[in-house]
Amino acid sequence: MIKLSPSSLNLFLECPRCFWLYINKNIKRPEKPVATITTGLDRVIKGYFESFRDTDKLPPILQGKLPGKLMRNLPHKGWLEFVDWQVQAKLGGYLDECLDLGDNFYAALDHKTRGTKPESTHPAHQFQMDAYTFLLECNHFSTKRVAYLVYYVPKIFAGKNTVEFDVIPFELKTDPQHVQKVFYEALEVLRKPIPAPDRDCEFCQWINTVNIK
Repeated sequence: MIKLSPSSLNLFLECPRCFWLYINKNIKRPEKPVATITTGLDRVIKGYFESFRDTDKLPPILQGKLPGKLMRNLPHKGWLEFVDWQVQAKLGGYLDECLDLGDNFYAALDHKTRGTKPESTHPAHQFQMDAYTFLLECNHFSTKRVAYLVYYVPKIFAGKNTVEFDVIPFELKTDPQHVQKVFYEALEVLRKPIPAPDRDCEFCQWINTVNIK
């Protein structure tokens, strides 16, 4: 069973060769140091949202900014997957959050922490939300093919042990059919010989010094 995720498909879109090496050979790109404060903030934000799970209101930081309420029966840890047994492959991912828009419609929501307000949506984030919409629909949750990114941007140190954040929601139109297409294209690549190096990929140039068979 080939196991893929939205992030691995994003890698495929960026560089098929790096994707092939990661899935088929478990050869990963060198990891860059990541500030753990982002992980800590994500944990705190999810805990805050969870405290409003059984209410009919959004958390106060989002009231009046987004429609609906939190999905009451969020799948365990937000996990959703699509499995094609015929080709022995699956696509799975963890939702940060999901909105109940009413009338049995749902929309994925993802938390993003940033140092500044974003000017536009990163293509990788767009594909991520396309993928979550695809996974919701595959698991019989109807959508309006929209999703939401919520950016948390530090604003001011407001006193003892207190930092205030700007909370900036973005609505995205999503294309789950694009995700399905990319999923099967990626599987086709995995079952062929390793793709040629991408001239624009610095990681391809690096790994090209290693004898890969």
